[in-house]
Amino acid sequence: MRFTPAIRKAIYAAAAGLVPLFVALGFITEGQSQQILSSVAAALAFFASVMAARNTAPNNPEGEFEDIEFEDVTDGVEPPHIPGV
Repeated sequence: MRFTPAIRKAIYAAAAGLVPLFVALGFITEGQSQQILSSVAAALAFFASVMAARNTAPNNPEGEFEDIEFEDVTDGVEPPHIPGV
């Protein structure tokens, strides 16, 4: 399952809506509700980190930078004039 921002938002909304309902119905206490909401937030943050790690690949896994060519973006650009310098 992919925890896209929209899915995470829906899970937060469902938890934020259902937990107070369960407190009102007497299924859980207020203390438990805080723990549940904190756990849901922590779990979603963890899964977001896992997804980020899975979906991002290093650009240069070998760590060799000798073959990379960099463009000179300062070519033809004059430095700004700083008065008194």
